[in-house]
Amino acid sequence: MSDSPAYLTEFRPRFRPPSAADLCTPVPCMTTGQTNEEVMDVFNRHRDLVALPVVEGVRPIGLINRSIFLSQMSKQFRMELYGRKSCIAFMDKEPLIVEAAMDIDTLTLRTVESGEKALSDGFIITRDGAFAGVGNGLQLMRVVADLQASRNRQIMHSIEYASVIQQSTLRASRETLARACAQADLVWEPRDVVGGDFYHFCLAEGGWFGAVADCTGHGVPGAFMTLIASTSLGKAIERQGPQDPAGLLGSVNRSIKQVLGQMDGKDETPGSDDGMDAAFFWFEPATGRLVFSGARLSLYVLRPDADAVELVEGQRKGVGYVDSGLDYAWENQPVQLPAGSLVFITTDGLTDQVGGPRAIALGKRRLRELLLQHRADSPGVLNRAVLDCLSAWQGEHGRRDDVTFLAFRA
Repeated sequence: MSDSPAYLTEFRPRFRPPSAADLCTPVPCMTTGQTNEEVMDVFNRHRDLVALPVVEGVRPIGLINRSIFLSQMSKQFRMELYGRKSCIAFMDKEPLIVEAAMDIDTLTLRTVESGEKALSDGFIITRDGAFAGVGNGLQLMRVVADLQASRNRQIMHSIEYASVIQQSTLRASRETLARACAQADLVWEPRDVVGGDFYHFCLAEGGWFGAVADCTGHGVPGAFMTLIASTSLGKAIERQGPQDPAGLLGSVNRSIKQVLGQMDGKDETPGSDDGMDAAFFWFEPATGRLVFSGARLSLYVLRPDADAVELVEGQRKGVGYVDSGLDYAWENQPVQLPAGSLVFITTDGLTDQVGGPRAIALGKRRLRELLLQHRADSPGVLNRAVLDCLSAWQGEHGRRDDVTFLAFRA
């Protein structure tokens, strides 16, 4: 059974939103020939009447506010002076008058433009210019609130379905990672229902490819960017193969710039300035050879015999942005990984999270200390520790960004 208000349920089958007609309440009206004594009589008989319309023929021309009228007529000698005069003496000559067919959004805008008077006194509703009734501001606010709640529910249902789609597109990569590396663990936590981070893994002869990326924005805009970027990456791998991470960054860069109209910054009015930070790598388990290329993301490496975490930094140029040249070339960085080496990659949602006693970013130093502390643990245990650290550091502060990180052992 629907819990929507009656006026929403009534009009949904006709695909028409509520209109001023849904707020129209029939009330008595006065004519210009009637007197203030008659207005007083109407107000006395209709105690809940806030305002009394005045018509000339069938056309409304004014509105008499109950409080103002009674206040004026209660003054000494006012009834004797004005009682038998035309009711237009205390009439608001510029009330808000709207047609019954006017949609609620337009009516709300018109009411706000008219100021407090339209909210307190109400407004006159006509049909083809003829007086039909009145609407009041409180009633309008209730309708707007209910309508907005209904729209919000529809939007949330759409976003929740988008989340299902986004997770479905990522599921194949997560399954591939499980086949490619038994000792790997991935955490993907969008800040909102959908997110702007994505990952991609694929198997090829002799090794496997991995990508962790952070697209511009979060929520719905970020999710749209992940669709563009991940599709571009998938097509680039089909054409070029997965063994050249730097070349794949270049291909995705060109694709994003072409799709979004961000061509070398030469266009004075580019379609947008969006893109992504990314870490791409190709790993050959048999030889321990890893080829890394990063666009503003880094690679953390902890070898079995090392007493410090090595930071292999990516280049300080994002993918797809206006200031990234169409032919900008990222570089491949070879990294030799002895058996048992720990590799960790994260988007900046982890290290940029504000928290702690001084409300500062978690930072790379604390992350490196945490990796050292859990160097002997499995990637799954390590990632749980990272999540616990993030939650404790965040405390009462809001989550700033999407968070994605990958840990695996060579």
